[in-house]
Amino acid sequence: MAAVDWSTLPLDLLGDIAMKLETLEDFIYFSAVCTSWKRVSSLIKHQWKPTVPWLLLAENTSNNPHCVRKIFSPSNNKCYKLNLPEYFGAKCWGSDYGWVAMVDRNFNVRLFNPITKAEIHFPSVKTIPDRPIHEEVHEVTEEEYITWIVGCFLIRLIVLKASETEFVIAVIYGNYDHLAFAKQGDKSWTSVFVKQWYPHIKMFDIVAMDGYVFALYNDASLVYWNITDFQGHELVYPMDYSLSKLEMIKEFRRGLGELYLVQSGCDLLMVLRFKKEVSRLDVDYETFSFSVYRLDPKDRRWEEIKDHATLFVGRSSTMSVSATCLQPNCIYFTDDEDDLTPPGQGGHDMGVYDMKREKKWRFYEGDDIRSVFNTPIWFIPQL
Repeated sequence: MAAVDWSTLPLDLLGDIAMKLETLEDFIYFSAVCTSWKRVSSLIKHQWKPTVPWLLLAENTSNNPHCVRKIFSPSNNKCYKLNLPEYFGAKCWGSDYGWVAMVDRNFNVRLFNPITKAEIHFPSVKTIPDRPIHEEVHEVTEEEYITWIVGCFLIRLIVLKASETEFVIAVIYGNYDHLAFAKQGDKSWTSVFVKQWYPHIKMFDIVAMDGYVFALYNDASLVYWNITDFQGHELVYPMDYSLSKLEMIKEFRRGLGELYLVQSGCDLLMVLRFKKEVSRLDVDYETFSFSVYRLDPKDRRWEEIKDHATLFVGRSSTMSVSATCLQPNCIYFTDDEDDLTPPGQGGHDMGVYDMKREKKWRFYEGDDIRSVFNTPIWFIPQL
């Protein structure tokens, strides 16, 4: 039998094959096969989207003159290196749109693509409502003030897609009790009305789904807004969507843990992450289990589930992935204990948790120093 000349395959067939690739590595290997395959990859690269995220690891802040930052790929358990001098020293949050949100020490806010280096600029942190100015924070140096604002005061930056070409950034800040947003081209941030039940009820995460923005509180309650309301310049009020409280949430709030809100296909999931209790001087904290709940929109209740797509969680980014190269019913998690980590320590609580077998394992053992200003983040790479 004569050998097949793969370079002569029809371009439309090659395009269909390339569109089914799941990882950026496979797409790059595909484009390197021959001239015709490279041509096809060039034609479709703006339509093709990988499904498997990368983990942008914490910066090595010592003996790193070229500002190299490592990226871990869970599909092949390999680390790659990127030179990112333009963004070195900034606090970053990931997304599944190919962009990473960042705030630098000058309070500039940008979306940037780590692969192409493209940027989208947003209003400065200085225009966020209710931000304490340096003069109001007594006995704090300017350097300490900058670290506190970017590393602690800004809790989460979430990238929302308002349309095919327009992005909105929402920021949870303060004591988990303030929310603001800005879209491309805005000059300042706009406040969002945050529904308050009790002083200890805090907003933990938000996500955009089906034209709405949902916010999750640490008592398992939800509120939501229409995403079009996040494109104006007026105070936005939520629509009521309070849910029955879960009994286990009471125990969850007493211990150490995190809550995440994740869109998975047509479902809205709540992920509970449980960690053993530690003192503030003890860095030996450890995640030991997860629980996943699906929102029943008809009854407005959370129901626990065991079968779901692969989930990626962390305070800096959450996402759901359906990929054949990854195990289903597993949760990939990053270290996100900012307030429990002494300077120069932390970053070790990263791994994979198998929901079926109720077992976990670490997926990366590195020497990267993690701090409140420097956390590992999930993001979907995009060419």
